[in-house]
Amino acid sequence: MKKIIARISNGFGNQMFLYATAYSLSKKLNRKLELDIFSGLNSLRKKNLKKKFKHFVPQYELKYFNISSKIADRNDCFDTLYQKYKRKILLFSDNFLNKKNFIIEKRNKNKISSFYDLRLNNSFLNNKVFIEGYFETEKYFLDYRNELINEFSLKNKINCVADIKNKILNTNSVSLAIRADRYNERFSDDNNRANIFKSKNYEILQYKYILRAIEYFKNKIKQPNFFIFSDNPQKIEKLFLNFKNTFIVNSYESNKIIEDYYLMSLCKHFAVSPTTFHFWPAWLSNYKHKICLRPKNLNPSNNKDFWPKSWIKI
Repeated sequence: MKKIIARISNGFGNQMFLYATAYSLSKKLNRKLELDIFSGLNSLRKKNLKKKFKHFVPQYELKYFNISSKIADRNDCFDTLYQKYKRKILLFSDNFLNKKNFIIEKRNKNKISSFYDLRLNNSFLNNKVFIEGYFETEKYFLDYRNELINEFSLKNKINCVADIKNKILNTNSVSLAIRADRYNERFSDDNNRANIFKSKNYEILQYKYILRAIEYFKNKIKQPNFFIFSDNPQKIEKLFLNFKNTFIVNSYESNKIIEDYYLMSLCKHFAVSPTTFHFWPAWLSNYKHKICLRPKNLNPSNNKDFWPKSWIKI
């Protein structure tokens, strides 16, 4: 059977974007989708170790979901020295052959991407084709949203603090988030002044956006309760000490990343933070009266089409 093999890499939200795009293509082309969870993640781990990144340890995050696709055979991955050399040859041959081996996201010289119509059909692809990139815009997979809701349903029951969960379920809950230390979160050298300055400025812009979002929801829905998620909740807690009906989510049973994702997904409304991670609970939410806000001046992605047009820009 003809296959698409997706090279899974980077973090939680990025993996979901690539999977959604690859899934959509597999349906359009009537191909079997398989996941290379070895070459991209292993390469990134080695790179992070070499550069002494301290917080981000690449993992296979799609394991939490009921995805229908299987893991690719190691022979169809590019994880060994021989396989890496083979990949280079296949990439080079794509410059000359009519039938392509790869679907690779296009970027300009500044590494900026945007949606482009892939216009693929099987007559121009080999029986086994590899897809690489992030494809961070719903335009690649919006037609398959209902199927992706099932694909990204959580596989197991998530243990979380009952009090927080009940507050989210039983109120007009709004999910907010702040990504702290964005530009210096990965490095062992905390004295990198340029990255510290960029991170602080980014946090300020997010904070101002959240203040706008809180005022917006106060005027739009009855008695909103705001739930703020962060990769560093202790750091941002002091920013919201005097806010009513505002809760910093900072209690966990076991696994912070999947508990945060689960609790976000239970919220009724979203002021989506500039992160790929916060994008997905909002995009997948089926709450009938859902309101999604997004910042007017922040984009977490190198893709110019990252934000859905239906989301309200403030």
